[in-house]
Amino acid sequence: MKEQYVNSFLAPAKLVWEKELKHGLDFSKAELVSHQYTTEDVTTIIGISGKLEGNVLYGMSVDTARRIVSTMMGEEVKVWNDDLGLSALGELANMITGNAATRLSQLGFPCQISPPVMIEPAGSRFTTSQGPQILVTFTSGLGDLRVRISLKESQKKD
Repeated sequence: MKEQYVNSFLAPAKLVWEKELKHGLDFSKAELVSHQYTTEDVTTIIGISGKLEGNVLYGMSVDTARRIVSTMMGEEVKVWNDDLGLSALGELANMITGNAATRLSQLGFPCQISPPVMIEPAGSRFTTSQGPQILVTFTSGLGDLRVRISLKESQKKD
């Protein structure tokens, strides 16, 4: 996977997180991991198609999800995984991926994103033929965000 694909997600993650949640988001590490997706407690999956194909997964703990939903709702929430809470988490991932898709398009890889899909519980596993993925870990006062990026250039003819 090309570095420019991964880098296209770093600044948007920080930008959207800080704008929407009013908390800093710091890059911690990036590592190559298996092509089998193992989810965190809460995972949002967004598909990418066009010049690039693949998926981006945004994973976090239940505590992080609760803090994010509480911040986005402007009040402490007890039930974070109702329709409204899951929609808020999906929208956060959608905004990050949309900004990344714009950057990728500017690099010559126009792509479309699918609506977010939320997965619970932890340990759900997905296997694709995309190959290895890059796992980027960010830290924040709200908790960690783990972004799994698995993209490759499409073999389809225009």
